[in-house]
Order: sequence, then C-alpha cells, then structure tokens
Amino acid sequence: MDPSSSTVASSSAASSTRPSPSSSAAAMAPAPIQTKIPSTEPFLKDFTLLAEAAKRAQVAVMVRDFEDVGI
Repeated sequence: MDPSSSTVASSSAASSTRPSPSSSAAAMAPAPIQTKIPSTEPFLKDFTLLAEAAKRAQVAVMVRDFEDVGI
C-alpha cells in the first residue's frame, strides 16, 4: 500500500465514527424551545380547588335564582 491510500482509509474510518452534522443538529433542535407556562397552571393541577370553585359558583347561582321564591 502506498501512503496516499492509507491516508484515505484512515480518514474514512474517522468520518464513520463521527455523527453527521444533520443528525446532531436534529437532536439539539428541541432543547432551546421554551414554552410559556400559563398563569392558571398551578390552579389546574389541584383539582380540589377547581371543584370547590365550581361548587361555590353553583350555590351562588341557586341562591340568586331562589331569592324571589316565596313559600
């Protein structure tokens, strides 16, 4: 083997172990994306607070509707 053919073989072996730029760019693309957390996120996680608010709203509507009812 002459020296030029051994250089080609070693460079092709080195390039086969390196990831291609397109695959490494695709792997890094999702990382910088930041989503904004809605301000209601902490309240929606705790469904007991949501259930309590719904119950209070329902009672308020019923009280308003039955205010004028006379027995």
